Amino acid sequence: MPDISATIRARTIADSAVSALVGTRMYADVIPQKCTMPAISYSVVDTVANEHLTGIADVSRARIQIDAIAKTRGGANALADAIRLALQMDNRITTSGQFVNEINLIGGEEFVFEKSESGTDERRFINSQDFYVFYRTTTS
Repeated sequence: MPDISATIRARTIADSAVSALVGTRMYADVIPQKCTMPAISYSVVDTVANEHLTGIADVSRARIQIDAIAKTRGGANALADAIRLALQMDNRITTSGQFVNEINLIGGEEFVFEKSESGTDERRFINSQDFYVFYRTTTS
């Protein structure tokens, strides 16, 4: 069975608006040091198998955090908007062999900035979003 985080990565960078901004710079958990900006990091916060009285259903839910990172607040916000639209516009599709039933933005966005470790005034702005991803799983 495909990894849901790899499915979300493939789906996100396949979107023309997202790839125009970051190319393929979408990394699991942490972006590399000295990474060209803008970039995206993503991580699976948790997964839950949907259960019912007769066992486990064939649909699970993952909570995935996606961070849009850029040199400006406007750049981070524009990238976050592109990510949100890429994930929410075409639900119920198969990507990388994984059937995705639905993707929903949960809560609001979180805005953070980080100072450069090099001691300069350079900053990285982060727009963080969490999504629930409902996807098909195998039950046997």
